Amino acid sequence: MTPLKYTPLLLTLVGGLASAQDIELPQLVYQEILVTGGADAVRSTAGSASFLDEEAIARFDQTDINELLTQVPGVYIRTEDGYGLRPNIGIRGATAERSQKITLMEDGILIAPAPYSAPAAYYVPNVNRMSAVEVFKGPAAIHYGPHTVGGAINLVTAPLPSEREGQVSLSAGTDGYRKGRLVYADRQEQFSYRVDFLNYGADGFKALDSGDDTGFERNDLNVKLGWESRPGVPIAQSVVLKLGYADEDSNETYLGLTDEDFEINPDRRYLGSAADRFESEHTQAHLLHQARFLSGWQWINKLYLNRFDRSWKKVDGFFAAPADEGDYSSNLSAGSVFERPEIFGRQLSLLRGQINSSDRLSDRLDVTDNAREYGSQGLETEIQHQLGLGQWQHEMAIGLRFHHDYVDRSHQPFGYRVQDGTLVFDGESDRPLKTDNRAETDAWALFVSDELRRGPWKINLGLRAEHIEGEVESRVDGGRRGNTQEIVIPGAGVFYEWTDNLGLLVGVNKGFSPTGPGADDSVEPEESLNLEYGFRYQAGELTLDAIGFFSDYDNLLGRCRVSDAGCEPGEEFNGGRVEIAGLELTGDWMLSLSDRVGVPLSLAYTYTETAFQSEFTSGFSQWGAVRAGDELPYTPDHQARIGIGLMALDWQVDLALKYSGEMRDRPGQGEPTGRDRLSAYTTVDVSARYDWSSDLSLQLVVDNLTDERELVSRRPFGARPNAPRTVQAGVTYRF
Repeated sequence: MTPLKYTPLLLTLVGGLASAQDIELPQLVYQEILVTGGADAVRSTAGSASFLDEEAIARFDQTDINELLTQVPGVYIRTEDGYGLRPNIGIRGATAERSQKITLMEDGILIAPAPYSAPAAYYVPNVNRMSAVEVFKGPAAIHYGPHTVGGAINLVTAPLPSEREGQVSLSAGTDGYRKGRLVYADRQEQFSYRVDFLNYGADGFKALDSGDDTGFERNDLNVKLGWESRPGVPIAQSVVLKLGYADEDSNETYLGLTDEDFEINPDRRYLGSAADRFESEHTQAHLLHQARFLSGWQWINKLYLNRFDRSWKKVDGFFAAPADEGDYSSNLSAGSVFERPEIFGRQLSLLRGQINSSDRLSDRLDVTDNAREYGSQGLETEIQHQLGLGQWQHEMAIGLRFHHDYVDRSHQPFGYRVQDGTLVFDGESDRPLKTDNRAETDAWALFVSDELRRGPWKINLGLRAEHIEGEVESRVDGGRRGNTQEIVIPGAGVFYEWTDNLGLLVGVNKGFSPTGPGADDSVEPEESLNLEYGFRYQAGELTLDAIGFFSDYDNLLGRCRVSDAGCEPGEEFNGGRVEIAGLELTGDWMLSLSDRVGVPLSLAYTYTETAFQSEFTSGFSQWGAVRAGDELPYTPDHQARIGIGLMALDWQVDLALKYSGEMRDRPGQGEPTGRDRLSAYTTVDVSARYDWSSDLSLQLVVDNLTDERELVSRRPFGARPNAPRTVQAGVTYRF
């Protein structure tokens, strides 16, 4: 890939005396925490951002955030389970692995279980209960951090009501899919509340050789309580308390299939994964306070606490040979079995349940309970002020956040024998723990921003400073490792309204993703220089955005997971310099056929080039031996989504055509072949909705209409398919 050349943009801002401003009583403070400012503000923001409203979520009754985010260019998804239970989301080339290189938020609050100590996100809020999803990239991302290499996602909960309202939604579909949601909200003068309960699940589209269940069930209960001051007071204030509980029980696994078995039946689950089960509980308490003053000042405070406990019992491989008994770090990984099935044929036969285990330890499946407790809490305060200086209007903000998070790991291995088509526990429950440690982090973050407006110009300037102190304690030997990271992250974006229809933008920011607590001294944090440039066009019902991006990584950071062979979970690796460049296209057009019938059209397209800039050999199994010029894995050159609809006053039909281009499983050059190749594929989704009345709606959704099946991932262990054709019908009653 040819490195892009660019010239730094130098801006000279000349201020003058403050202009006189009319003083008005402050309005009621907004209750939704919108990063982009909402759909209208996105069109003129000095940076690239996308806003998906409640209608975009409801159009296909989305519960899978992976599917919803196909509407946003520059976002990359690695499919794992087919239902979006474990999202793998990346932005502008940042690794999608368990969404660990993006900042995930709910109402502007960090929501990943431990975003500093263990950023792999095994919990993501259920998108079906959200009123909006915001995705922002470039300079806008530095406001929140800590991960600014790609961008950030903010999930916006439904606002408190202005009057009494309620909703009951029920859906059912193929593979035992079911979803129920109950919402009730009311307001009494200055007080309001909202109760939202969501339950959904399925029996699973995969079939275990043993005949056991492969499905899941999720519950999500959220309560929002609010108070706001009376209209017309000198200081308008609001207080919102959010309380949430969520749980999951799923028979999910890391185990995939060999290519041979995938070709025969992509939905097969080997007997070896029959004991696999994921159980989790998530609780949260968020307190948000906002105050707006007569003088144009606003004060926002956020106090938050999140807890996430999970137990994932899953097959990791096979125990070591008797000579190494007790050394569980040398066990044979299931990933190694799939890498070299010609060598580990016996182990593969055991996973398939084709033969019985002998009395040898090496014939027993290692099914490890990866039990973890996560926690995060913090306090953030921000002051905003609007004023005029000369001919420039300023919206300034300064904020400070203290954040603490931790992860407590206790990974207990259990042994299982294969016996006549079933898995039999060997009765040994006191094997030494594979991992027994606690990692925690304290992080202080200071951010300053200024949005300047004058005529057709809008300029965003931002600066973020982080001080991060982390520590890992091993409960095996009592050892402690700690590290301290300090970083200053600047960013700037410019939007120029050239004409009433056309605007130009350019932005530059520093990207940063911290190392984990206790990282080795040789491991460097992930840092990059990010550039974006493009235009926005709007004329009547037509909007079109074209934005190019370029990221020059000083160091790409790789992080070992339990599924990676040859490294310790949490161990980190330097990937050196990497360049990523691409183009994002977004378009929307409402074509009117008559006064009563319209055709909504939409496009989201991403082109991406990636290249390592140096040659090295890594103990990180996802990289291995890398040559300069090798492309990054799981980053397609092309991906697109085209939406076509037909809508009238009381009905609407939508079709979404989604294309994901060819990808690599490992770094390489040229046309990928064999196990390194993940083929391109196209799926079609259809949704039809009929509003029986203003209160009652009926909906039919068919995902993957043509039942296109493809090998979409080889991680964690073995070949994995996309979801088959699914059909679901639902009814919604509002009162």
